[in-house]
Amino acid sequence: MSVRNLLNAALTSMLIVFSAHVFAATEVVPLNYRTSADLLPVAKSFLGDEGTVSAYGNQLIVNAESRKIEELRALISQLDTAPKRLLISVDTSDSATRNSSGSPVIEYGTASREGGVQQVQTSEGTPALIQVGQSVPLTSSSTDAYGYSRSDTEYRNVTQGFYVTASVTGDTVHLSISTNHDRMSQERPDAVKVQSTDSQVSGRLGEWITLASNSNESVADQSGLAQRYSTQGRDDMILRVKVETLE
Repeated sequence: MSVRNLLNAALTSMLIVFSAHVFAATEVVPLNYRTSADLLPVAKSFLGDEGTVSAYGNQLIVNAESRKIEELRALISQLDTAPKRLLISVDTSDSATRNSSGSPVIEYGTASREGGVQQVQTSEGTPALIQVGQSVPLTSSSTDAYGYSRSDTEYRNVTQGFYVTASVTGDTVHLSISTNHDRMSQERPDAVKVQSTDSQVSGRLGEWITLASNSNESVADQSGLAQRYSTQGRDDMILRVKVETLE
């Protein structure tokens, strides 16, 4: 290759690099409510091969054409909104816990009741705990040093409830749920059986989503919209959840 051809090739390369710098810009996109970890994957997917983006603190550093950056800003403004205030209602159906000893059963809960439904207010993306339960008397028998039989009664907390984290997209709510469900053993009156379930479902905002846990199975039956992802559990428990937005 002649010297002239080498110079032409070098000049062409320089023009390409120069053009790239002319049409590209680097801008900082600050975030107000969502974290950079939340929105960085969205920004990368949006830009594709048309630019690059990285996170620095709670802001995004974007390198792309100015037009593309403005489009990304518009998208971010739709996503970077204040978390919605939510009212989560829970309705449980279960008849396995019984007390037949005649001793009083003490009931308690962590959320307000309205018509038998547990309710708690929380923010979108923040885990909320709803837990109800009873302090149930457990009686045990023993023989003392003189051969006399004696009975001792102590109270044991038997609880059911769950942590729920909700996010809203349009009129669809996405739930991540971790439940715990204790019950008195039918085989041993002095024992408490423990059940745990982890699941993720989606359903319509303001409508009941029914979660059914039965023999290691967990489903949501909200008109086919709710989706089953994963679960671990034992025994039987029926759980209905409804999420509403608060003004």
